[in-house]
Amino acid sequence: MYREKLRSIRWGLAFGSVALLSYIVTIVLSDSLTVLAELLKNVALLLAVFMTWLALRRMARGQDPYYNYGYGKAENLQSLVIAALMVVAIGILIYEVVHRLQHPEHVEGAGLSIGIASAAISVGVYILMWRHDHHLAKKENSPVMESLWRLYRVKTISSLIVLASLSLSLSFEHQSWAQYVDPAGSIMLLAVLAYTAYGVISMSVYDLLDGTLEESLQLAILRELAVHFYKYDNVHGIRSRRSGSNVYIELFLEFDSEQKMGDVQGVINEIKAGLEEKIPGSQVIIAPTTSPLAGSAALNAT
Repeated sequence: MYREKLRSIRWGLAFGSVALLSYIVTIVLSDSLTVLAELLKNVALLLAVFMTWLALRRMARGQDPYYNYGYGKAENLQSLVIAALMVVAIGILIYEVVHRLQHPEHVEGAGLSIGIASAAISVGVYILMWRHDHHLAKKENSPVMESLWRLYRVKTISSLIVLASLSLSLSFEHQSWAQYVDPAGSIMLLAVLAYTAYGVISMSVYDLLDGTLEESLQLAILRELAVHFYKYDNVHGIRSRRSGSNVYIELFLEFDSEQKMGDVQGVINEIKAGLEEKIPGSQVIIAPTTSPLAGSAALNAT
């Protein structure tokens, strides 16, 4: 799975570099604010994806004696880096939009044609990368792939906005109102970028703070416990959290004190196997206990 992630990221780096060069040429020749916004997002994308590539190479080594749970949370940290770069791009873009609205000017020159061609190609490529990384994210519930497919979705939308903005500027370059097309396109890009940054930040921070699993997975745990309801006496607690693509679930169950340990272990194995089959990437630990104190502490964590 890590090899598949790394291959996807390498393709993103390769195409992002090519797109970056084409937009630099477009800005030099046409002075387009919309393309400048796209250039800033490309820089953020390349830096973030490169750092993600470095982190995934480290995570691919797996667990070691110093990090028994692996490097899963590094994926969340990389997602926050991507979001931070988006915020920086937003700040620069706000400044440029305000300046251009105060001093409007026509976007013209040979760079328009280059920009239109680059944006059209980008739309097709980013749609493919968006769909591919979305599939990987759902397949393994990876925070890195989750943030990247969202970023590629934004890139697809932003490339469409760039394509429309440059096409209108070229088609109506002699109209006085055309000088406002470029800053209008930049404002649209700004809104899309801000929305995406918020989504990435909220998701990554929740996981880093060891938030519990989403409600659908909590219900899956409860359903599995209901299936085996008559095989244990009480539930004293449920704890769950994510670490990257890994899901950790701890159950505190009380069994009949007259049961043999072999029979108790058989029930534990059944519940554990059922949960790990229903929740991909999960690791389930079931602790037999009779202490309500341990149970109340665990329930407070959910």
